[in-house]
Amino acid sequence: MNKTLAAFSLCALLGMLHDAAADESITLRLGGFLPPTHFVGAHGTKVFMDKLTERTGSKVQFQYFPTEQLAKSTELLGAAQLGVIDVAEIAPSYFADKIPLTGILEMPGLAESSCAASKAFRAIADPGTPLHDSEYKPAGIRILSYMALPPYSIHGRKPIHAVADFKGMKIRPAGAGMELAVARLGAAGVKIPNGEVYDAVARGTVDASMLAFMASVDYMGLPEVAKYSLTGYTFGHGSVFLGISEKKFQSLPPDVQEAMIEAGKVAEVSACEFMDKEEAAAIERAVKAGVEVTHVDDAMRAEMDALLAPIAADWAANLDKQGRPGTETLEAYKAALGK
Repeated sequence: MNKTLAAFSLCALLGMLHDAAADESITLRLGGFLPPTHFVGAHGTKVFMDKLTERTGSKVQFQYFPTEQLAKSTELLGAAQLGVIDVAEIAPSYFADKIPLTGILEMPGLAESSCAASKAFRAIADPGTPLHDSEYKPAGIRILSYMALPPYSIHGRKPIHAVADFKGMKIRPAGAGMELAVARLGAAGVKIPNGEVYDAVARGTVDASMLAFMASVDYMGLPEVAKYSLTGYTFGHGSVFLGISEKKFQSLPPDVQEAMIEAGKVAEVSACEFMDKEEAAAIERAVKAGVEVTHVDDAMRAEMDALLAPIAADWAANLDKQGRPGTETLEAYKAALGK
């Protein structure tokens, strides 16, 4: 009997140890809309997963579902809020009605690089800031990585050498702020899904599209049909965030929370440094592909600033009327950029 009890006790102990080890292991589901080969996926999302696993001694592991396998790009914020996935790649431009203050990234004439935008936005959006308390806290979302894309340039079928050249053009913008900029420059904004930009330019449905050179050259092959580009003026940034529901975040052990925050920062810097470096290289590749690249000079910049500066102020004032800290966010963002 004693031997039987001893054996039973040993089995129970081993079972408890196994359960304890299992309890220590955490598997998170990360859902994204980008393919793993995309520069944000490879240098942002993957870096976040690798760093979190590394910093927790492999206690945290991931099930990774890229390319809209678990939810469409327009559903990922809701999927994280509902706990369908744990961490989500979020494109803020798809959720302008839910997180409108994030639209500051799309305003023209502000940040001049991916890293400048990402760093400044983190400074005004982390927990404890008016933006966070007005936007992410009510939404129950914690942003772990703020990855702003390089400033968008214009790529099209017609050269733009002066502000007057915009008049009458049909341009595909990439966000609400850029749409306002296009209108103020005298052009018409035409909304076209990202996957249809190449055909739209090739057929003349639009004269040009706003894109980073990395996307235009390396992912769309746009230089085949768009032989003219205008760069050197900040028309705004697209962005991809990594977010987790606050409820899920608070359910994690404190050491995992801390590691998650740090992994988010590492991924953010990794992504922006890669994008800033590659954007410059992509401009060179565009030139080699036969694209005439015009750089905005000081005179043209001053003229564009005069036309486009009111956009951010009007955007902020409109949010103020909705009870959101629009002007406060704009001023904080400009201060973080050193402007």
